[in-house]
Amino acid sequence: MTRGIILGAGRGTRLGRLGERIPKILVDIGGEPLFQRQIRYLYANGIHEVIVNVHHLADQVECFVDRYGGPGHVTVVREDALLGTAGAVSNALDELGAEPFVVLYGDVLLDDPLSPMFAAHRLHAAPVTIAVYPSMEVEGKGVVELDEDGTRIVRFNEKSLPEPPPLPAFVNAGVYIMDGRLVAHLKPGEFADFGGDVFRGALRNGVELRAYALPHPVIDVGTPEMLERARALARAPR
Repeated sequence: MTRGIILGAGRGTRLGRLGERIPKILVDIGGEPLFQRQIRYLYANGIHEVIVNVHHLADQVECFVDRYGGPGHVTVVREDALLGTAGAVSNALDELGAEPFVVLYGDVLLDDPLSPMFAAHRLHAAPVTIAVYPSMEVEGKGVVELDEDGTRIVRFNEKSLPEPPPLPAFVNAGVYIMDGRLVAHLKPGEFADFGGDVFRGALRNGVELRAYALPHPVIDVGTPEMLERARALARAPR
């Protein structure tokens, strides 16, 4: 069975005072925590074993998991110090197992099914497939450059661009299908981010990174403006 990890250890600094009081994965959207929505989303896509890493306000997340009675099984991995996105996955490899798994950033909300992305991942057999989407807004985002076929990543720029890219540009959606090969070399307790460290290092070493273009943009609820947008969408009649 495919497993998934939700990255929930961050301090939520972009949310200001709200992030000081509540872990960003527990912010309310439509009457329930974002974390609960993410678990339900993964479960609907065949991922019934979910790992979450915690650090900032970890007790709140652990209390939520203790009370959680929804679908799927959730395991908490506590970090004594922040390990970064890639360091967190490396730290949880024993729980994630040997099969390919899903990585979902803890401030991301999406609805698109993952089965086409799984099919693309199996087709190319690369160590990671990164979900991307075209966007006119690239400030503060990880931007990828693709080959002519639009499936292989040739460059990864993490939040600091040497020059403005042609718009729309493909943005890192914060959803990956990967196996442990990509982070197995990290030392225990070593801090590393995917965008700033692992992906760019892999490209320098000739490692193949694949992209899958989502049909729709994701919502990054890590800022007050985007959180309110997500809440407005949750309130809108369907």
